[in-house]
Amino acid sequence: MRGFLKFLLAVVVVVVLAWLGLWWYAQGRMQAGFTNWVNQTSANPGIKVSFDSMSRGTSPLAATLNLVNLRITVQPDANVPPVTFVLPSFALRINAADPTLVHFDLPPQVNIDASDGTGTVRFGSVAVTEQINPTALFSPKVPTFNGTDATADNIDLLASGGSLLVLHIDHFMAHAVVNENATAGQNALRVHEELDGMAVSPLLTKIASIPFDGKIDQLTNSLTLSGPLPANWQAAIKQFDALPPSDQNGRQKLTLQEMQDWAAHGGHGTFGLQLAIGPSKLKASAAVQFDAKAQPSGTASLTADHLGAFSGAVVNAYPMAQADVSQLEAMLSPYISATTPGGQTLTMHVAYGAGGVMINGQKVADMPPVDWTALENAPVAPPTPTQAPGDGSGAASSE
Repeated sequence: MRGFLKFLLAVVVVVVLAWLGLWWYAQGRMQAGFTNWVNQTSANPGIKVSFDSMSRGTSPLAATLNLVNLRITVQPDANVPPVTFVLPSFALRINAADPTLVHFDLPPQVNIDASDGTGTVRFGSVAVTEQINPTALFSPKVPTFNGTDATADNIDLLASGGSLLVLHIDHFMAHAVVNENATAGQNALRVHEELDGMAVSPLLTKIASIPFDGKIDQLTNSLTLSGPLPANWQAAIKQFDALPPSDQNGRQKLTLQEMQDWAAHGGHGTFGLQLAIGPSKLKASAAVQFDAKAQPSGTASLTADHLGAFSGAVVNAYPMAQADVSQLEAMLSPYISATTPGGQTLTMHVAYGAGGVMINGQKVADMPPVDWTALENAPVAPPTPTQAPGDGSGAASSE
């Protein structure tokens, strides 16, 4: 009996030592991985990452990396002042009970520092995790993560040092799954996002005469991209980041080259959108696929109800929009019908391909072949300045 107890004690000691070694190794890998991410990100001229201090956790029940005052400075254009996001605390954490899940512990408040003022993003609660690809533990060539989940509740965007509410969101969630080794019949990327109860502050709603009390009740979108990724996609990302933000033509050409490669090797995708705002609900979906010559074909649908009440509220808030609204309604009139439960309802079902473009079963246009070379070399138009409500455009008028 005494020999068995000694053996059992020896096993326990070995297990404890093995776990402590694994815990120490995991924390070291997390620190090295994060440092490498900081260096790679900061190599991009438009992004800089820094922090005051970094320390490892002390509890053997979780591998943890703690940072103080993590700063992410974004300046995509040298002619535009930088914006810095400051996280007073930030941690990477892997619990012993679930060693394939990395938790990103964000603070309840993120500070924003810009040249024209300061702001704050506050969370009632926030949780972000990434799923570790188990095969990455045995091969450095395998991507570390293959999935992300994020949720947040009671999100407030505040300006003037946190004293002025600008925007509130009741709930946000996002789920993404990545398969970088997808074949033609597999999904390479799946993303689903939901946003509920987004509202501009009552003060700004009144100043800008925003209809529907400045609220968007619900916004949901989903995206699926299938087929193998371009063989050199990782090198293409580095090349894209190396181009200065001012070189929009170069970035467009590189992006379209990668898209054509994906399209020519069995790429296909779907997209979905649902929006509830004021009296109306909008649903949209689309699907696209490509042949061996990277020529697209697919379908799309769009439905929206209570358009009369919606457009009436918009025109009442912004009378200067009457002409544009009337023009849009005239253009869409063949696809609008009136029903008792839905009011004016827009229904459009589109099919496109080599045979042309069909809407609700009627051909409306031919569809010429896509000239990828011409698209790659087409000059990028400079952004058009827009006037904000209250700047003299009349958009803030309540008459």
